[in-house]
Amino acid sequence: MSDPLKLSFLGTPQVTLPTGETAKFTVDNALLLLAYLVLNPSKAHRREELAALFYTDSTEKQASQNLRQTLKRLRQTIKDDGDPRTYLLGTIQSLQFNTASQCWLDVNEFNALIAATQQHRHRRLEACRDCMAQLAQAVELYRGDLLEGIGRRDDSPLIDWLETTRDNLQRKVVLALHALARHYLARRQFAETEQCTTRLLHFDALDEEALRLQIHTLVLRGERNQALKRYRQFRNKLQAELDLEPSPETVKMARAIQAGNTPQLRLLQFQRSDRLLTYQKVSASALPNILVPFVGRGTELQQIARYLASQDCRLITLVGPGGVGKTRLAMRAAADDAPEWIHGAWLASLDDVAPADLEVTIAGALGLATRHNRLRARLYDHLREKELLLLLDNFEQLMSRTNLVKSLLDYAPDLKIIVTSREQLGIRGEQVIQVKGLKFPNVNEISALDEAALPDWSQTYSAIQLFLENARRVSPGFWLGPHNLPAVTQICQQVAGLPLAIELASAWVRIFSCDEIATRLEQNLTLLRRRTTDVPGRHASMEAVFEHSWNLLSDEGRDVLRKLAIFRGKFSLEAAETVALASPDHLAMLLDKSLLRRQGSVYFDLHPLLRQYAFAKLAQRPQLSQEMAQQHGAYYLNRAATWADLYGQMPDEDLADIQIKLENIDAAVQWATTTQQLETFIQQWPGLAHFLDLRGQVVTQMSHANDIVGV
Repeated sequence: MSDPLKLSFLGTPQVTLPTGETAKFTVDNALLLLAYLVLNPSKAHRREELAALFYTDSTEKQASQNLRQTLKRLRQTIKDDGDPRTYLLGTIQSLQFNTASQCWLDVNEFNALIAATQQHRHRRLEACRDCMAQLAQAVELYRGDLLEGIGRRDDSPLIDWLETTRDNLQRKVVLALHALARHYLARRQFAETEQCTTRLLHFDALDEEALRLQIHTLVLRGERNQALKRYRQFRNKLQAELDLEPSPETVKMARAIQAGNTPQLRLLQFQRSDRLLTYQKVSASALPNILVPFVGRGTELQQIARYLASQDCRLITLVGPGGVGKTRLAMRAAADDAPEWIHGAWLASLDDVAPADLEVTIAGALGLATRHNRLRARLYDHLREKELLLLLDNFEQLMSRTNLVKSLLDYAPDLKIIVTSREQLGIRGEQVIQVKGLKFPNVNEISALDEAALPDWSQTYSAIQLFLENARRVSPGFWLGPHNLPAVTQICQQVAGLPLAIELASAWVRIFSCDEIATRLEQNLTLLRRRTTDVPGRHASMEAVFEHSWNLLSDEGRDVLRKLAIFRGKFSLEAAETVALASPDHLAMLLDKSLLRRQGSVYFDLHPLLRQYAFAKLAQRPQLSQEMAQQHGAYYLNRAATWADLYGQMPDEDLADIQIKLENIDAAVQWATTTQQLETFIQQWPGLAHFLDLRGQVVTQMSHANDIVGV
């Protein structure tokens, strides 16, 4: 596809041909004709009307001739004088720009960006980072007024059209600059705010709102004298040109600065369905500082930011197993978005909070007195007229109180809530984000690694990056290289990218080598304990994390989880039903509580560390453990026997399906051998011997066909 004809009409006009050459217009009328046609492309313009529009002082015959000459120059300038003609479609009676041609117009791009922000369903324009990014692009395109420097001094319909179009575009950029200035100031991006307000005052030196934003920026930067100087200059100009005084709001701001106070941000007004609300920005929030670096999660942060900006999303629930980093992700997202909330962002930590104490905990987190005989009513009253972000952290033990969350959202229309939980709340309109482990490499990526790429390795995989940063905190000389990268990768694989487990494991690099850490992790979970005391007890070790989830389960749920630990790796619904007597409802319950993972459309599995924990629970019941091993072994050895005769006829995808089951088959064979039952099973299912004979051949086929390494 060839490059487009590039038309830059905002500011000094520039036309770039597909060859990269800049078109040279010798007369303004040729450029004006191109602009008129490209900015009004929806209809065919009659030639006599164009002639009258462009040549008002000429006779009809002379105007027609002038138009033909102008059109000829235009075609030559933009290289549209060949056959077929690409950009201008003409007949004897009419002329029209070809909208199907390869053409880029900055005015169209500008209008499209502005329109996208107007059509987007955000809760407030300045609070929507996606829309702010689009407005920033639009403002960057606006290099100056439409066809700056082009025009005539006569009073003609063409000049009226040009001035009207210029004014419409300028109004759009002024509104965009005001929104951007408020957005940047809320985020304390002072340089960007100054740039926006300077441009606004260039458009209109008496734009009082722009002046207030600029003055407030100067005060926050510590430049009070400069702020007062700008105010006096504005006041003098207003008196000289219009014989007016600044508005009371501006005067009040100046007096506050003179008194040594920080003036309030200007009032924000926006329409709710029932009335116009006026809010004032306050410096309030209660989010603790995160003392350790935040790693990865770029995709999740972007998604949360979009939900927070959306008009249609009021409740966001981050769901995932314990130790996956829900709290840290939620706090980072809330901290990033806090400047967009007029009344700030607030954290209510619900660790070990009893259901009856939920109102007290939330009220205390918001700074309200908790001893009140009508505490819930006071909580509603406090939130009703506020635009506020509330983070409810660790909600899973309070599932009986989801009604309070719903009531808060009902009573406070400008409240938005982020919840972290191991289970979704089940409230209508709830937007669930599944939080998973950090990204880590697989075996094939490690084996193919070029040593020159090592410096970028930790940046590519967030799990590796987290291990590296935590290891350097306890052992500053720790470095990543060919000597330890396979072991670090193995550790990240063993914990399936679980951030808490990576933090706990990496803390041992001052005592053990990475190979030793990986070996000890294979044996048990005792290594994954925290030595610091600044975290809740339930996050002090991976055992404590799993114990908390275990305690939240019913007896039936614990029994199912215990039985499912008999499986190695992935297992199907049929296997779960047959071996562990687990129904679809049981699996759905564990999925809801982030204790079971769905793998593709067919399989399930347990997080490897959770499986270790649950398997230890199973081992505490020797009789049940033996029953599960017997049922697991019989099930998979029977399946192996039935598959033996199909190898030669199986397509690759079916062989891949068997490959997934090999981990459980190997465990079944090992169990049957250890318990001296293998011969009995071979006698019962003759195909089993054939399967065991072909086992190596199948693995070889799979390695060549699908790059899958056999177990």
